[in-house]
Amino acid sequence: MSKTLKSIGVECLTFPKSRQDEAIHQQTILRLNSFINCENEIFNWNNIIAKPELLEIKMKKPMQYLNPETIEDDLLQNDAQWPFADNSLFLFKSDNPFRMSLYKSFNEKLFLQVIRFITFLNIIAVCLYDYQSRINQEDENRNRISITLEIFCNIIFGLECFGSIIIKGFVLGKNAYLKSWWNVVNFLTFIATWSILGDIKSENQLIHILRVIRLFRTLRLIQDSKILKKQFDAFIGSFSRLGPILIPLLFVVLYYSIIGLHLFMGITEYRCRETPTPINEEWKAVDDIKFLCGIWECSDNSYCGSLADYNLPRNMTENVIEQFGFGFIRFDDFFYSLFVVFTFLNVTGWSGTTFMFWRAMTTYITAFYFVSLIFILAYLLSNLLLASFYESFLVLSTIKQNKSFDNEKEVIENEIMKKKQQQIMTRLAQINDQKSKKRNSKKKYQISLYYQDEEDQQNFLSEHFQKFLNISTIIAKSNTFKYLNCAVIVISAIVIVSDHHGISKSSYENLLIIDFICILYFIFEFIISLWGNGLAEQFKEIIDIFDSLVIISQIILIVVLFFFDESIIINANRYINLIKAFKMLRLIKLLYIARVFYSISVLARCLIQTLFKIKDMILLFIIIILVTSLFGQEFLAYKVRFEQLENGSYQPVDSINGISAPINYEGLGNSFMAATNIFYNEEWHITMLLYGEKIWVSLFYHIFIILLGQILFVRLLLAVFLNEFCTQLKKIEQEIKPINFTQYYKNAVGFFVSVLKKRQRAKIHSITQNINTANQQQQKAQVQTQSNDSKKNGKLSLFYELKAQKDNINANSDLIEYKVQTPTNILSNKESIIDCLRKPEEKKDASDDHVKDHNIEDEINEMDDESNDHENIKSPCQVNDPSSSRKMNQNIRKSMRRENSEKTLFIFAPESDFRMLVTSLVTNIYFRIFNFALILLTCIRIALLSPLEDPNSDISFILQVGYIFLTVFYILVILLNCIAFGLYKNEQSFFRQSIYNIFAFVITIVDLITLIFDISHPLSKFVTSLRILQFIQIGAVFSKNIAYAQASLLNAFTQMIQLTIFCLILLAIYGVLALKLLKGTFYYCDAYDSIYKDFIVKKEDCFDYGGSWVNQILTFDTIFQSILTLFCTATSENWIPLVQQAWNAVDVDHQPIQNYNRIYALYFQLFFFLGNLCLLNMFIGLIVNAYQEAKMKAQNFHLLDETQREWFQIKMQIYNMQPLVKSKKPSNFIRKILFQLVKQKYFKIFWLIIIFCNTIILSMYFQRSDQNVGDDYNKILDSINSVFVFIFAFEIICRFLAKDKSLYFKDNSNIMDSIGIWWAIANLFIRNHEDYNFYFKRISNAISIAFQLQRNFRIIKRFNNLEKLFSSIFSVIPNSLSMLFIMFIFLFIYTTLGMDMFAFIRNQSNLNGWDQHFRKFSTAMFSLIKVASSESWWFIMVDTLHEQQPNFACNYMSTFDDFQKYGFNGCGTPYAYLYFVSFHLIFSLMILNLLIASVLGAYEEHVKSEESAVSKYQLNDVLSLWRNYDPEGKGLINYKDFWKLSSEIAIIFGVAQDDLLDVNNKKNFLKVLNIPIYESKDSNMLCYQFHDVILSLTKISVTLKYGVTNLEPTDKTVQQKLRIQLGDLQRKDSTSKFKPTSFNSGDMVAIIYIQKKFRLWKKRVQLKREGGDYKIIYNEMSDLKNLIKKQLEMEEQQDMKSKIQE
Repeated sequence: MSKTLKSIGVECLTFPKSRQDEAIHQQTILRLNSFINCENEIFNWNNIIAKPELLEIKMKKPMQYLNPETIEDDLLQNDAQWPFADNSLFLFKSDNPFRMSLYKSFNEKLFLQVIRFITFLNIIAVCLYDYQSRINQEDENRNRISITLEIFCNIIFGLECFGSIIIKGFVLGKNAYLKSWWNVVNFLTFIATWSILGDIKSENQLIHILRVIRLFRTLRLIQDSKILKKQFDAFIGSFSRLGPILIPLLFVVLYYSIIGLHLFMGITEYRCRETPTPINEEWKAVDDIKFLCGIWECSDNSYCGSLADYNLPRNMTENVIEQFGFGFIRFDDFFYSLFVVFTFLNVTGWSGTTFMFWRAMTTYITAFYFVSLIFILAYLLSNLLLASFYESFLVLSTIKQNKSFDNEKEVIENEIMKKKQQQIMTRLAQINDQKSKKRNSKKKYQISLYYQDEEDQQNFLSEHFQKFLNISTIIAKSNTFKYLNCAVIVISAIVIVSDHHGISKSSYENLLIIDFICILYFIFEFIISLWGNGLAEQFKEIIDIFDSLVIISQIILIVVLFFFDESIIINANRYINLIKAFKMLRLIKLLYIARVFYSISVLARCLIQTLFKIKDMILLFIIIILVTSLFGQEFLAYKVRFEQLENGSYQPVDSINGISAPINYEGLGNSFMAATNIFYNEEWHITMLLYGEKIWVSLFYHIFIILLGQILFVRLLLAVFLNEFCTQLKKIEQEIKPINFTQYYKNAVGFFVSVLKKRQRAKIHSITQNINTANQQQQKAQVQTQSNDSKKNGKLSLFYELKAQKDNINANSDLIEYKVQTPTNILSNKESIIDCLRKPEEKKDASDDHVKDHNIEDEINEMDDESNDHENIKSPCQVNDPSSSRKMNQNIRKSMRRENSEKTLFIFAPESDFRMLVTSLVTNIYFRIFNFALILLTCIRIALLSPLEDPNSDISFILQVGYIFLTVFYILVILLNCIAFGLYKNEQSFFRQSIYNIFAFVITIVDLITLIFDISHPLSKFVTSLRILQFIQIGAVFSKNIAYAQASLLNAFTQMIQLTIFCLILLAIYGVLALKLLKGTFYYCDAYDSIYKDFIVKKEDCFDYGGSWVNQILTFDTIFQSILTLFCTATSENWIPLVQQAWNAVDVDHQPIQNYNRIYALYFQLFFFLGNLCLLNMFIGLIVNAYQEAKMKAQNFHLLDETQREWFQIKMQIYNMQPLVKSKKPSNFIRKILFQLVKQKYFKIFWLIIIFCNTIILSMYFQRSDQNVGDDYNKILDSINSVFVFIFAFEIICRFLAKDKSLYFKDNSNIMDSIGIWWAIANLFIRNHEDYNFYFKRISNAISIAFQLQRNFRIIKRFNNLEKLFSSIFSVIPNSLSMLFIMFIFLFIYTTLGMDMFAFIRNQSNLNGWDQHFRKFSTAMFSLIKVASSESWWFIMVDTLHEQQPNFACNYMSTFDDFQKYGFNGCGTPYAYLYFVSFHLIFSLMILNLLIASVLGAYEEHVKSEESAVSKYQLNDVLSLWRNYDPEGKGLINYKDFWKLSSEIAIIFGVAQDDLLDVNNKKNFLKVLNIPIYESKDSNMLCYQFHDVILSLTKISVTLKYGVTNLEPTDKTVQQKLRIQLGDLQRKDSTSKFKPTSFNSGDMVAIIYIQKKFRLWKKRVQLKREGGDYKIIYNEMSDLKNLIKKQLEMEEQQDMKSKIQE
């Protein structure tokens, strides 16, 4: 029975084989993608829904096995079989009672719990084992308890192992014991554990091997947990996904290893020597100079040279120091080269290796080699590993793997489950009704169990308790209480972080008092919340539990202090204050619930939910580290001892009395820390090399763990974290909506406006009523006067009428003047009531006898409307027609406004000839090129500027003059743009075109001010350097990837700021813990005589012995310094020195003691997990989201569903294709022979073998071969390589002569081969010519080797599987190059600023003036590249922060005159904090993460294209097919060849040929294709275009194969946008070769018929002229008509049949 059907409760019946075949055939005809897989059948949900009868057609039930809980019943009913071997150990059969009882016992929960307990006990015993017995000869029984426990546990595991073998069988049989690799490990550990009884100091290697194998017992922690076992199996299973990445990665490593071998071989022997030449065959190196020499010149009285130059034996000890990688960092043979290149995979000590070699080899070549290596390995391929893991968690909704079927399955399952739940609930309701009826019937017989007094007392107590509970509930639920809680949390946090080193005693006590008050309030809050909300509500979420534990810890602290009679309020104990500082953790709860800080609250919820979701993965991470640490103890603990040199470095010694290394495996804690450092990629190579000098197993152990742990598991963990974080981010953003502050603001403003309007209307209404009353009285008087003098002269009556109107106007004028002076009009500066009263319809008729009353509300509304449309200008009352004058003024003002808006700079009208000329100039392409050249010249000028350059020198004068001219040109460019488009007012104005224009305007203003006032501040140069940002705008035009990056940076900028604030809060919370413990403890005594070292204990002793009491730069003295120190820890690769400062700290005013308290390492390692693996990866998650959203919007993919998106990508691939040109067979005899030779299969295989052999020869070189193998070894290899070069030259000449020249150079690989072979031939002469120096020969040879090695890609292209593997790399290279462009721009800005800030700084340990400094542009940029890679970047920052103090003498310098006076002796500056932290935030956390996002996006596209319905490999096959029908690559194919081509394409796409070539479907098929028909200009033949044919056939193939029809969007707007996006690609088609017609493929049948008829008519005319029998022609025509008629009748019959079937 199908598992899927069984899971939803569908019963299935058996059916015969014939019915099975019928069902499978029916499913095949429907072409429905299936997901329910049974043994003999395939079904689809759509099929099942459409045909319910298929539910009865089912196969027989699968085999059921015995259930340990019901084993007896299963055996009696014969419903199940024995799941293991029938005969175990040839003694116990399946029905053996003893075997069955063991099977039942081994599956009981009690037995499993016992085994789990024994596992924990065994691991405890292993962890307690003390390896100090390796060096302690006296104490041999120190591990007796540990050994005894291990043996006891091993006996128990042995019994379990033997019992499992009896149950399952040993090797043979079904599910035998050793067929599971977990059981193999258990069996081997059982045997190996007995080796613990042997001597740990034994020289027998078998005992040591068995001791190592026994440690695999710790994996049972994973085996016994189903969840952890599942996670671990998934981790192991993920290795299968790494093939596409690991093989290219291995190729790159080998490629760079061989090039490095030929470039740096023997370089590490060039040291500064004490004498010019060897003396007595000995040539000592100067011990104080720990650098290679060559390019770097040795100091006085020392001489650069190599022992190999005088054929002296290699000194194996002179380079065994940390600066030279203890002798392992060298390129003397292939394996050492491979090791050095491998260390670059994890950015491990790469800068030290680069600094080491570029002193001996040409600096820029060395820098290019190592920087390109680190970019490809550490940033490209390493992120591809991350992308591979990340992609495995993505839901790839492709047409081929459409997830809609899963959704349909879920819908059906949910419906069935709902129906079942409804039935169950209905049944439960009926049962409850029956029980309630019985309960009511028995209620009258119940009696009270309490006396009456007890019941009254209980009621009294319950009433009081209920009142308190109700009050608590009201308080706990009130918003005021929540706001008060948040306020107290903030106050408590401020009090805690206000503590610092050097605080006064009174201030400190005040802080403690306020802190105690906060504690009391938190206890009160906890009680109220607990009573008011209840236990369930109080501990509902994990954040509530965490917050409650924080408060409980404060309660416990008070209780403990009270019982121990300690001061509760004022107590200076560090550990007590540490526990009090736990209240800072309540800020997490505040961030979690505070919707005011919406984005920060969302991030807090995301982080908490993500960590909770991946808790099993984190637990597995800890267990793997534990297992790794135990192996490290077994391999390395106490096997090597060291001595510390005066410079602080460590050197191995042979004596057992030495000391331990700083990072060692001696003890479980130290071993766990060392193993964790490997997983964190923290200076593990130093530990490896320290031990590796004496024990080679150290190299294999560390390399294996770094591969398995850091490169694979940590990246898997990172991929899980990113996937879960992005999921939670989208989910929480949908669940929680931000507070609409804008609406609140509008409501508040609206309220105040409404109040003002009400007051204003009330005043106006009262005044209007008075006016109306006066008007009515005047009208009554006029009426009386007119009635008395009705017979008088009409002029007199007219006089009174005019007078009444005048009085009315005068009365209204009072209202007008009042309205004009209202605050609303004054503020709005617009007329309202004047226009209202002077409207024509409100004008009073002269014949009226009275003035009508006005509707005040209507007038006010009209006033408000008019006030929004017209300006407030007074019209004179003397105008005869005020309304017309008002309209005239309005029209004049509108025309003036329109005229001003159309004019630019209020001067140049659109029709101006000058403006039109300027517009044509500005929009000209040459003007844009000119602008681009200005920006380029500005960048060159800024790069050449240096504070070390004499302002009076010629170059400074030239740069200053150039600065003036450039500024003038910029002003001119801006002015011309403003004339052409305007400054701001219009939509197309200069400022509104782009934000870069605003930048350019501001920068130009700054440049102008700088020139006018002669400002030389570094800030002005920094502002000028921002012009390079305009290159991003220019690059976005040519590269879509740059446009996506630009949009994602702008979109994510706000989120990044909010995330930065969130991270700072978490750093403050975590930093407070160290602040309470370590403030003021990092001071140390410096500049004292080393003989007094043991006498200096305190600060006073330091002064007594002439030392200086100074502080470290990075400390925990204040909260800000704590945040900075933790920031350096989270973002730096070398943070162990910070840990050493912490564990060496003793107390305030005490000299540090080495390894005083190593427990602080736990604090830093826990933080590194939180800070680096969580917080910093949140930045990656945000950037990835922003990049994907920007890319989707730019491509309009957010308007499409997954199917349409995939189809559009297929269309883009098709339009990017161009038809191939088929090679023509040459006519020349020699070229014809070469053509046949080149085409031969064996000829190609021969050249591939030659290329492979050449690679092997190139890897066989090694240093001092003449001493180890023979004098002529390397010379023989050179001769063989020369032969290979000439063979390659012959091959290239043959291919060049055999192929057409135009086709030959279209292949980039041919161009590379041609360049490479000429370089290789030239290198043969350079290598044997003595006039060229050593460095030029090495560089030329390395370039030649690089060209020869790149020919290996021909081997890769020969095998499709290998080519597919490398396609993942090539898919991300364009995105990576675009990111490199943006990275260079930001590096340029910070480099120029760094040169101005740190050029004069005194030489120190890191800024030493050669490897790292800010005195030259190239070296300054390289220093920032090191900072960006996070390798020891805070060391550089510390060197730039040093100011004047007793142990550091320097001068504050800012000008060239100071430099001439003091030289390179400048002090640092506190602005270095801002410089380096901002660089890390912007560059490392944004730009580099943008690179990761682009790599992830490109790899996701690559995987989707691989999994697409039509992959690029299928399209390449289509290109090859097209070439057979269009050999010249014109992009045309005639209609005759179309049918054959379509059948072959059908095979490629996996569609049956009958679907495309059935004669009965030909007409309909052509109509469906709807391919436009073109007419060839050369032959007038009707033909199809390349892209039209491929696109239409691809579309119909996808539709037929996968049943998908909605490939195109229905929205016309979306279609238009996509059409525009494809426009550039469609325009690539060459339309000059053919002309379009009005026909398409649907008309082809008619066209063929017409052409056939025309030919017959033409033939008939010709026969008639010749006197032949032309009646035959009529018969042929009638046959053609009959054929077409039959064809149409057959099609109609098929249509009728299909309709009947439906």
